[in-house]
Amino acid sequence: MIEKINDSELLLKVNKNLYDSEAVLQTSYKFTDRCYIHIDPISEDVIGVYFKLKHGDLASLEETVNEFCNELIDQQVRVIVERNYGSIRDEIVKKAFSPIDKVD
Repeated sequence: MIEKINDSELLLKVNKNLYDSEAVLQTSYKFTDRCYIHIDPISEDVIGVYFKLKHGDLASLEETVNEFCNELIDQQVRVIVERNYGSIRDEIVKKAFSPIDKVD
């Protein structure tokens, strides 16, 4: 849910039950070149992500927040994949860089 704070600031309320804080931080980092971002818990189940304009107008900031939402989904999927399959990747890398036994 996006809320207008004032003419240069928007608030995105992120549900903690759907998104890990890691995904929120990773996504926020990707958008710091476009706007100022402040993250603060609102309640036990909600993280507030505040966006403030660096350049442009409120309409461009709203578009940025919508892009943020899409990127947040992408980052959350990455977190889930890492959690579920990271050990498989680690094993593949371990095997790939392990010494080869000499065959006579």
